[in-house]
Amino acid sequence: MTAPGPVFVDMHGIGNGPDPEPVWKRCWMGREPLWRVFWGWFVCGHGAILGCSVGFMVIAMLLGFAIVPQSLNGGFAGMATGATLLVLVAVPYSIWSVVSLWRCAYNCINQRWGHVVRGGVVVYGAIIIVPIGSKLI
Repeated sequence: MTAPGPVFVDMHGIGNGPDPEPVWKRCWMGREPLWRVFWGWFVCGHGAILGCSVGFMVIAMLLGFAIVPQSLNGGFAGMATGATLLVLVAVPYSIWSVVSLWRCAYNCINQRWGHVVRGGVVVYGAIIIVPIGSKLI
């Protein structure tokens, strides 16, 4: 009886379960389709973060009013906490989604959409950076 030869297992073949690379990394490296990054992660992701943050700010404000009902300071503290959480979550997510969108811009059939998306990313960045820069000057 002869010994069998080496056995090679293709871990990255089709139908072998979930993709070994996480989706956030595929987006960051520019290996996802443009439509998925734009609609799924950029548009819906920003909407989800904004909605959850505003909801948290309202709940925190109401809790602040419930704890100290005779003063507005409790409500203001709750809103400030919610706004801080919004910034702490939204800034890293915005950076990730904009970089992913820029890198995946040409992963589409019609390459004109890549130009449109990259122009939109520049406008998005200008809308965020120009007001901050004008306050610093």
